[in-house]
Amino acid sequence: MINSWNIGSVRGIKLRIHWTFLPLLLWIFASAVSSGTTPTQAISSILSVVAIFGCILLHELGHAFAAQQFGIGTRDITLLPIGGVAALERIPRDPLQELWIASAGPLVNVAIAMIIFAIQIIGGLGNSAANNFLSSLMVVNVALVLFNLVPAFPMDGGRILRSLLAFRIRYERATAIAARTGQLCAVGFGILGLSSGNLLMLPLALFVYVAAGAENRMVQSQHAANASRTDAEPLQSNSRGFRWAGENEFRNDGGVPASLSIQSVAAWLTNQRRDHCKIVESGRVIGEVTRSQLASAIYRGLGGGPVSLLLAA
Repeated sequence: MINSWNIGSVRGIKLRIHWTFLPLLLWIFASAVSSGTTPTQAISSILSVVAIFGCILLHELGHAFAAQQFGIGTRDITLLPIGGVAALERIPRDPLQELWIASAGPLVNVAIAMIIFAIQIIGGLGNSAANNFLSSLMVVNVALVLFNLVPAFPMDGGRILRSLLAFRIRYERATAIAARTGQLCAVGFGILGLSSGNLLMLPLALFVYVAAGAENRMVQSQHAANASRTDAEPLQSNSRGFRWAGENEFRNDGGVPASLSIQSVAAWLTNQRRDHCKIVESGRVIGEVTRSQLASAIYRGLGGGPVSLLLAA
């Protein structure tokens, strides 16, 4: 992400902070000073915000570490004024895996709140400034748990909703229901933000609404590609279960002929659980495409064209 700064890494996961985070801190400091507080109190307010975003970072690391258990990497984690985003390499279709990954973040906040509570009980801090700070941080973590359980797909609660639905109905149908629920929640966020004067709710509402629709379209496009493959290329039984006619055109090293259709390559990647593949022409690798590129092309009506079209784009 070009408009963010690298602040370190954990287990190979890059940690980034968006540039808009700096104006947020400056605004908090200026607001505190203008309200009559001392510079020391203003700095204390900033440190409180930094502590809150530290908890958000731990929340996102919870998602990332849970994903690693299933062999799913995380490219980076970016902190934004509206929260954090862990960029997983892929979202698992197994409902149990998605349930665990989505739940891991809120569970981290539960653990943080419990640790803070234990420190307060054992430490006997009384009515000190440190105790007041810890109490506020504990309340924030409880609030983060409750907020993240709101079924606003693709937030944690929305992914938990999809995973639970996917135990009983098709993944594509579960995604559509979760996406519509998420967009309804986004409208609610927008109305709440406008009525309460909390303008930070507006970009959150916009993000949830757009992201829910985008992920739903991607999943439905991938499903359409699989359906087209099944209709156009009948399945045949073999020792591994099933394959479709023409499967022998795909090379063992993951390369695919440039002349194959986009929808066929997308279906093969989904079947093989690959995220990308090499494009080969006359025995030479001429490029590489990802599953998201293929899904986007299918959504734009290019599924019947050769996969080499994506390299010329």
